[in-house]
Amino acid sequence: MSLFGLIRGFRSSDNTAQPLRLDRATNTLQIIDYAHHEMHSGSHFFLSGHIDLAINHVLDFTMVTPNTTKWAHWLWKIDTKSEANWFVYENAVITNPLANSLTPFNNNRNSATASGLTFKYEDQANLAAANADTDVTTATVLESGISGAGKGAGFDSRVNEIILGQNKIYCLRAIATAAGYIDFFMSWYEHTDIA
Repeated sequence: MSLFGLIRGFRSSDNTAQPLRLDRATNTLQIIDYAHHEMHSGSHFFLSGHIDLAINHVLDFTMVTPNTTKWAHWLWKIDTKSEANWFVYENAVITNPLANSLTPFNNNRNSATASGLTFKYEDQANLAAANADTDVTTATVLESGISGAGKGAGFDSRVNEIILGQNKIYCLRAIATAAGYIDFFMSWYEHTDIA
């Protein structure tokens, strides 16, 4: 194909040639990134909320991924009023399912597509109680940190998505070293890898 042919159009996913179009006001080519595309296609999901944790309480989230090749590309963020230690574990063991289920929302509010991930959470009285329900002793710590150290509030987040493994159990854990609110936000899209 000639350079002029490349500039004029491209082949789309339905195998038809589509013209490239410029924005009328700015004469620029408008594009969206892949995660944004997944929002439009109804495959992008989110969860958010907050918990008021007493000192030494543990906020656990478990995520169970389905045994399919539709993989979740996951991002998360926590905001803490006070200090908290946090961990992301892979291959945790659920001994007792956590008390509360979370239903993810689809970012495309016109889509009826549901997430393939199962989420639960619980505010545990202490680390021993958390470990009795979600055993992380043999799990892999993917990342960890401290948020909100000192007098000020703080936040931590995952900037680059983690592609969660299929048929695995993940645990996002926050341990309150001082009492206070923790806001949480998680987002992900579910995509079948064709590579």
